[in-house]
Parts: sequence; structure tokens; C-alpha cells
Amino acid sequence: MEQQDYTCRIEAGITAQEAFQGINEVSLWWATNFEGNSKQINDVFTVHFGETFGTFRIIELVPDKKIVWLCEDCYLDLLKNKQEWKGHKIVWEISAKKAATEIFMTHVGLVPGIECYNDCVKGWDFYLKESLQGFLTRQKGAPGTGIMATISNGDRTYKGTIFSRNDPAPDFAGNHLVIDVKETNVEHVTAIYSINKYDKESFSASQIKGNHFMIVENKPITDNILPFEDLQHLIK
Repeated sequence: MEQQDYTCRIEAGITAQEAFQGINEVSLWWATNFEGNSKQINDVFTVHFGETFGTFRIIELVPDKKIVWLCEDCYLDLLKNKQEWKGHKIVWEISAKKAATEIFMTHVGLVPGIECYNDCVKGWDFYLKESLQGFLTRQKGAPGTGIMATISNGDRTYKGTIFSRNDPAPDFAGNHLVIDVKETNVEHVTAIYSINKYDKESFSASQIKGNHFMIVENKPITDNILPFEDLQHLIK
């Protein structure tokens, strides 16, 4: 069976022109750490998620109908193949419907079997179905700063965000944990040095042994077990 590139289809009750313009506002739905320009043919822009980055050139632009980004360079921090996206294309196709506009995105090169496939699919699903959708319909996107990741004990899996130790202390209010990451399997943490309560004001990278740290909300998933106690077995 022929391997299929990742695709995603969303709809929004807006015009094709509004969809086209919204996709181009990359920093408002994909990455807050954004450099360059993303609105004209041959524009080049870079998105950063900690040490991870991707640099894209707009190689095709048909107003209100189609956009194509070419990944010219990348550094995928948690992968063995840190340039796995290089040469990939992100293709946006926009179609006006009766009461809405359809956006069909294809990540050419993101196919089953490559190292980042499962985690990149989860990432795109969030940024397209939730963040871009929210930005287009409610002007409320959820662009990222770090890398979305998971950490587990048995069937309990907690979602969080991984940062490089060189990143500034992230702004997380409320009851969160900081996990000193020792080992990962792509974007899933498998071993840690320590786990502590997170306080932005007192946090310092000098406290971290590894190259990355993870922020997780200290909120139980089931059985009222807090992640702080549940994940202690991963300390090695």
C-alpha cells in the first residue's frame, strides 16, 4: 500500500480571503517565537520551539486559494534525524463553500514510518484543529512556545511541554511541576532526574541536570493520584 502524507481538513464560517489571511498569521496560531515574513511569494520565516526550529520559504501563493511552504532548514531537537523535515512541503488548499470555507492541509513527506510521524501528527492535529480553528473562528489561537510531549505511568499519560534548559522560565500559573528530563522517545519522556513543584520566580536552569525540562500540570487523571507522586518511579 502506498504511504500517505499527513492531511487535515477543517472548516470555518468565514470567507476564503479571511482563511487565506489567517493561515499567513503564523505567530498567532502556530509558534509565538516567529522570525521573518509569511505573506508574500519567496518570503522566508522561521518558527522556534525551544531549540527546535523550522525555516520555510513560500514557493507558491494563489490568493484565497493556495499556499505552499518549503522547509529549507530545520533542527528537530528530540529526534535522531534532526533534519527530518528538510525538503518537506506544507500545502494549503482553500475552497469556498456555501456557508463556510474549507481548508485542506497536506504535509508532503510526513508519512508513516519516519521517526517523528506519530508525534508530529499529534502536533499538527492540535495546531490545526484547535489552534488555527480557534484563531479563524474566534480570533483565539493557541500558538506554542515549547514542544508538546507526554509522560506516563502505566495507562496514565500526562500531557505537558518540553523546553530547552536555555529557554527562559515559562509562564505557567497555578499548580504545575517541573520535570528534569533524562531520556525521551521522541516526544515521550521515559526517564527523569527529578520532579518538583514549579515556581517561575525561583526557577533557574542551574537546577537542571539534563538538556531539557518539562512542565506538567499537577492534576490527577484518575483515582485522584497526583502526577507528583505518580511519576516518582521514573527518577533514575
